[in-house]
Amino acid sequence: MYNVLIVEDHDRLREQLGNFYEQEGYKVTTAACGEEGMEKLAREKFAIVVSDVKMPGIDGFQLARHIREKYPDTDVILITAFGNIRQAVEAMKLGASEYVTKPFQPEAIRLVSEKLIEKRRLLEEVRELRQKVRDENYLENILSKSPRMLKVFDLIRSLAETDSGVMITGETGTGKELVARAIHNLSRRKTRQFVAINCGAFPDTLLESELFGYEKGAFTGAVQSRAGKIELADGGTLFLDEVETMAAPMQVKLLRVLQEREVERLGGNRKVKVDMRVLAATNVDLSLCLAQGTLREDFYYRINIIPIQLPPLRDRLEDLPLLVNHILSRHPVAQERKIRSVG
Repeated sequence: MYNVLIVEDHDRLREQLGNFYEQEGYKVTTAACGEEGMEKLAREKFAIVVSDVKMPGIDGFQLARHIREKYPDTDVILITAFGNIRQAVEAMKLGASEYVTKPFQPEAIRLVSEKLIEKRRLLEEVRELRQKVRDENYLENILSKSPRMLKVFDLIRSLAETDSGVMITGETGTGKELVARAIHNLSRRKTRQFVAINCGAFPDTLLESELFGYEKGAFTGAVQSRAGKIELADGGTLFLDEVETMAAPMQVKLLRVLQEREVERLGGNRKVKVDMRVLAATNVDLSLCLAQGTLREDFYYRINIIPIQLPPLRDRLEDLPLLVNHILSRHPVAQERKIRSVG
């Protein structure tokens, strides 16, 4: 049932219009002047506003302008004097959807209203279809309509329900951390921290202190105790990017943490229980690392329980328009110049 607001200062015409719309199946609200109409618009949402043009105080033109600025989804039907073409043109300029002239037959109002409601239904269907397409092509912050990526979406949703270790592989720029964050955000751990660390960004000694933390005085410069990434990820998710760069001794220490579910800070003698999920990522072929001996087999199988392979953008060119339009919708220069798509 659609809501209709009738704004008319003549009591008899207001009552007649109200009775007509109620018989047509609309929910009717009435107002005796433009000011009252504005008050009711502020409190309730209407599909259609039917208003006379000539009213004391705020007239129909002013009301139409107000509705177009504040409630653009609401259609306006203005009732103008018979034969007054100037008023009709002015009404359309100010944002009225339709106009009818006095005296009018109920059939005229019916046809105009049905046309506006049909247009509204079509717009709602288009909006729903667009939202459906968006939902199908959008997962967390990942956008794609590629069949290969849609399979990845399904895998992400499935993996989010488990605590299994996941190895995300793909070239630089394929969105490995986005996938890791999506798994975390869809999981039962979403209310706790997602802690990411790029293992390749630290030398071995610094990586150890970053992961395990340290106690005050553990080494030169350790002027106060600090929790490591592992402790910070307790209850949440630890994401290890460029995991292949981790040295073998560090792999052994991290493997022990994963097996025993506890961590000990550098320079400390107290073990802290941790409950975290570990997701890892790499842009190289880990089988080569295994063959070369730079990656321990026991560590590899511990973190690579379920693999996710991400295709590069060149293998999913159908995503280019989607990504470009998404960027344009958020870019301030594109918004300022009203650039919404690229042909």
